[in-house]
Amino acid sequence: MNPPMSEHDDLFRLATDMSPAGILAVDSTGVILLANHEIERQFGWTREELLGQKIEVLLPMRYRGGHTTLRDGFFQTPDQRPMGSGRDLRGIRKDGTEFPVEIGLRPVRTSNGTVTLASVLDVTARLELEKASRQSQKLEALGTLAGGIAHDFNNILLAIVGHTELVRMGQGDTASHDLEQVLSAAERGRQLVQRILAFSRTREVKRVPVELARVVREAADLLRSSLPSTIEMKLSLSPATPRVVSDEIELHQVVMNLCTNAAHAMPEGGPLIIEVAAFDPDQAWRTRHPGLPAGMLARLVVRDHGTGIPAAVVERVFEPFFTTKPAGQGTGLGLSVVHGIVREHGGSIEIDSTVGRGTSVTVVLPSAASDAVVAPPLPPAAAVRARLMVVEDEEGLGRMQKRLLEGMGYHVTLHTGSLEALADFRSRPDDFDLLMTDNTMPRLTGLQLTAEVQKVRPGFPILMVSGLAERADNLNLAELGIRVMLRKPHTSKQLDEAIRKALEPR
Repeated sequence: MNPPMSEHDDLFRLATDMSPAGILAVDSTGVILLANHEIERQFGWTREELLGQKIEVLLPMRYRGGHTTLRDGFFQTPDQRPMGSGRDLRGIRKDGTEFPVEIGLRPVRTSNGTVTLASVLDVTARLELEKASRQSQKLEALGTLAGGIAHDFNNILLAIVGHTELVRMGQGDTASHDLEQVLSAAERGRQLVQRILAFSRTREVKRVPVELARVVREAADLLRSSLPSTIEMKLSLSPATPRVVSDEIELHQVVMNLCTNAAHAMPEGGPLIIEVAAFDPDQAWRTRHPGLPAGMLARLVVRDHGTGIPAAVVERVFEPFFTTKPAGQGTGLGLSVVHGIVREHGGSIEIDSTVGRGTSVTVVLPSAASDAVVAPPLPPAAAVRARLMVVEDEEGLGRMQKRLLEGMGYHVTLHTGSLEALADFRSRPDDFDLLMTDNTMPRLTGLQLTAEVQKVRPGFPILMVSGLAERADNLNLAELGIRVMLRKPHTSKQLDEAIRKALEPR
């Protein structure tokens, strides 16, 4: 039997103080019995201040009491005890600042009862490195996609130019059909631009319930034209696949990395198979993957028939900067980024490869809770259309918007200057129901105009329409008075829906 904590000698305390990890000892009631120098450094408390206090002093308020991941980890039985790191586990310093931690826990039986030893690592630097690596890998992937994107855009522009010329030539009664083709090509271009912008920009990750099959299809469509024509992409996407809680761009990265690696493994070409389906594993599988929740899971498989990976190499493929490619053909970040994303989702990733026969990569993700709700449908359009002030500094675009909106039944006052629009609003603020404005304008931006309008009529509905709407991802639009942000380009239906949403009673 181990001696009680009070009997540990100076040698034990010296050993703990030399540890690069923070070391804590906590009794069964949560009282701190031991803290080393690294704990003092991480949390800003002296060991004298910590000894005798409850472990909750090191936890954010949301973790204190009740059933929480970090607090309960100190008191659960070993087979139930959670361990992990990142955005889900946080410590709090004496000055109130939070930081991400990784913990390891081990019960020790002493003559005074069971004591829990905890190692605590501050993983802030590691997460920042992973974030930087992920962005670097995204830029590398964009370089790979550049040729295919240019090809797609050239085809889109050719369709727009060709069908527009047919309408101008007035050949037969096909004008309506030709214009439909123009709109279709323009929509393809809009979606392509939005995917590129979303994929490349640095932003905070936002995880919501998403349809895995849909996201995988979009990523495959973006990637398809950049792959050699000798690569035959085959999709098998089951609509019965459960939703997963994820960020769509992270899922795009997973698919694009795995598919790019698969294509590189088949220099002579061949089938690249992508499968998405529901997955109900047996007990043997769950024993090998104890961290995944019970119930139905979502599975993504990317399979090639390429050169395969030697067994000695498979063990290292998730290491950052490890690559078997020649110099100049990759940084070795791709699979490490995929592994990090899957890990942060609480999922698993496995590689099955045979030299000369190909490789299969399987990603399994927890499904979203069945009660995760999506936004309710918009109410039907009001019988009486609203009075809109539209501010657009490009005159031709503004006139086109005015015609579209009046054709939909709205009453429209158009201004091509933001200062003139503000003066008009100040002179008759009760004559308008909604301000629809661009953001990037000279003299007074849309955000500045919004702030001034809110001073005149607090809570006045604002719809911002901008091609640079992704810059608003880190803004609190509600605090700024903006009810809806709509990206350019958009269809008349999307615009009508955005206006009705902005006009909903608050």
